[in-house]
Amino acid sequence: MPPQTAERPLAAIAAQFVCFTLVSVADTILKIIVTELPSWQIMALRSASGLAILTPIILVQMLRGRGTIVTRRPFAHLFRASLSAVSVFAYFEALRELDLPVATAILFVTPFFVVALSGLVLREPVGLNRWIAVAVGFLGALVIIRPGPEGVSIAALLAVLSAATWGAAMVAIRALGKTEGTLSVLFYFNLFICIIALCFAIPGWQPVPLWLLGVIALNAVIQLVAQSFMLMAFRFASASVSAPVQYTQLLWSVAAGWFVFSVIPGPQVFLGAAIIVASGLYLIWSERRSRRPG
Repeated sequence: MPPQTAERPLAAIAAQFVCFTLVSVADTILKIIVTELPSWQIMALRSASGLAILTPIILVQMLRGRGTIVTRRPFAHLFRASLSAVSVFAYFEALRELDLPVATAILFVTPFFVVALSGLVLREPVGLNRWIAVAVGFLGALVIIRPGPEGVSIAALLAVLSAATWGAAMVAIRALGKTEGTLSVLFYFNLFICIIALCFAIPGWQPVPLWLLGVIALNAVIQLVAQSFMLMAFRFASASVSAPVQYTQLLWSVAAGWFVFSVIPGPQVFLGAAIIVASGLYLIWSERRSRRPG
């Protein structure tokens, strides 16, 4: 069904602004708590918190006939969740070493992986101009990472791995979205992430202080609210209208790094981020132009 409020671009932009502000808050919290527990355990607890919040909402929606979680594609959900689990784990591990603005800037190469995988895996038409934008975007990431004679840091490689697997998960969800409803996608995403994370977390499970459990639950709530604002933005207008707003996340991460962690990124981070943002904006503009009639 096409968006019913596609004529409201300002509302879409506002919703995306709230979304990425909340994502930045959640990432700042994660940067703090990754030092307290293993990454798989944080993922398991956060997904379990998300399921506890989602389940009553899903039940109410199902009773009202507004959706279902019945699926004929459980393995597709599992594949998408597996990619996402690798992405989230890699990001958590990267946050242990990288400053928040650096990790955020590297993640901005995700759209370039989406374009590349769409062309290579889904065989979607990708013009030369988009391939050039992808190459330039990856160049921006190299400026941030600054590989030297000793190679690239493990944390930086983990951030790139997170972006790559998240991009693959986004490509996977395109196929899911053709047959699965929102309730199904949200439910199985959190369910399988929780199961996968528990498998790795249980052998090294650590006691969790009550305050930390509350912080992880708060992080889950923030993430769910952020997702709801993103979905709201997509109802108000097409994704390409509000997509540039995602780059405000870099500003928030710089502010958080400064005020919370007393860290100011070096000039190469701003230069690399500028290259990535410029390439990303070009991709968005190119997509919008290709969709114009005539």
